[in-house]
Amino acid sequence: MFRRGRSLRLLAALGLVAATSLSASPLRAAAPLVFGPFHSTGSFIGSECGFDVRIDFDVTETFTVFLDDDGEPAKTIYRVRAPRDIFTKVETGESVAVRGIFQESIERIPGTDQYTKEISGFRYLVNQPGQGVMIQEVGRVIYGDLDQTTVLFQAGKHQLLFEEDFALFCDLWG
Repeated sequence: MFRRGRSLRLLAALGLVAATSLSASPLRAAAPLVFGPFHSTGSFIGSECGFDVRIDFDVTETFTVFLDDDGEPAKTIYRVRAPRDIFTKVETGESVAVRGIFQESIERIPGTDQYTKEISGFRYLVNQPGQGVMIQEVGRVIYGDLDQTTVLFQAGKHQLLFEEDFALFCDLWG
């Protein structure tokens, strides 16, 4: 839903890691690769709710990639600091603040081409003026797949575990 830009950056970084690992030497396998921090600001319009929502963002991202003994990516840690994004319903000007400070760890299951994904921190903490916290996706969750469809473990408050849960954002504006 509204996560589109972050997912594209993650895919780009993973592609860069794959290309880099093709030329990795045994000496390089011992040290993790660090990309970033990357800082970006901007805005875009999303229409997933049936109406336009302008999203103004300010985010800093860092990627750390750990290589196995063969120089192949074994684990990637994606750190995000988005202290105050603003989502505004274009039609009315009503807005909510969306904050996120979290990390995603993507780890290959040894001997397979499958991965687990662990997210910890507060991925989405949504405040609405005069009403306080409206949506929370905070704590820790481990997914059994990169598409985040199978939950293996969770602790904390999770209102946005699955893609379909993002309709909660639309409900903020009635």
